[in-house]
Amino acid sequence: MLPAYGPLTAAWVLQWSFLWISWLVWPLIGWLAWRLVCQRRALSRRRAWRGAMAVVLVLWFVEMRFIEPTLIVERKTVLNLGFQARLALISDYHMGLYNSPAFLDRVVDRLNAMPMDAVLIAGDHLSKPDRPLSELLAPLARLRHPAFSVPGNHDESFPGPPVRDELRSALLAVGVTPVEHRHVVHERFTLVGMGDHFAGRDGIGPLLAAPVDKPRIVLMHNPDSAMALPPGSAVLALAGHTHGGQVRIPLLYRHAIPCSYPFDRGLHTFGPVPTFVTSGLGQTGLPMRFLNPPVIDVLEIR
Repeated sequence: MLPAYGPLTAAWVLQWSFLWISWLVWPLIGWLAWRLVCQRRALSRRRAWRGAMAVVLVLWFVEMRFIEPTLIVERKTVLNLGFQARLALISDYHMGLYNSPAFLDRVVDRLNAMPMDAVLIAGDHLSKPDRPLSELLAPLARLRHPAFSVPGNHDESFPGPPVRDELRSALLAVGVTPVEHRHVVHERFTLVGMGDHFAGRDGIGPLLAAPVDKPRIVLMHNPDSAMALPPGSAVLALAGHTHGGQVRIPLLYRHAIPCSYPFDRGLHTFGPVPTFVTSGLGQTGLPMRFLNPPVIDVLEIR
């Protein structure tokens, strides 16, 4: 498994190594269980306690590494905005080293089973792609709903590979409409797309150029971009990027959220425009999630 775009880097090697070495946890569980069973009579109370704690820690690792990242949950939120729409918001599936097309197939199956007006994708389609983008994103061609997307920082060269044009072509080929720096008029609302914040492509020009005869929804990757929107310029901003902290250890996870403002997951009203943030579907850094399974956010707008 090698990078499909760009050189082999130390970060790639380290993440690939962790991905596969982590499978050694299964024989470790067997070894720990064997020791506890075979030596249960000879173990002192202290050693038995330490052995039990080791088993708990190993099982916790299994949950974070092998169980939770494979789950896909649906989270419904009702938003009273004065018009009716039903939207699916997804982001951060990070296709590549950690997530294969088989995972995206499962996401598409879940989306196709829901009645939706549109699927909105808030960026980070990629992370260390290990095969052509056309292959990684092929499952999106089966979507039964109109789908619109903007890029994230991993889709730019901050820190992703320089595949901007190829990504756009791959999305168009599977029927997903990129809306970066443009707007799309829907029957019930106008969708405005912003570029990535870290790439410096999230100016408000597209919003100012969009018509005002329908409610305006702004789709972005990094919720920090919402802080530059004029107050009242849109009824809602939608974002991803935070992963909800990914490994959501209470009191600690907020330090892992790469935002300048206190965004987390869910609806935030402290900015100039109400901003809803999805915690996304994939992983970066380490292939683990905790108390924070991959999510499809269903927004019931009334």
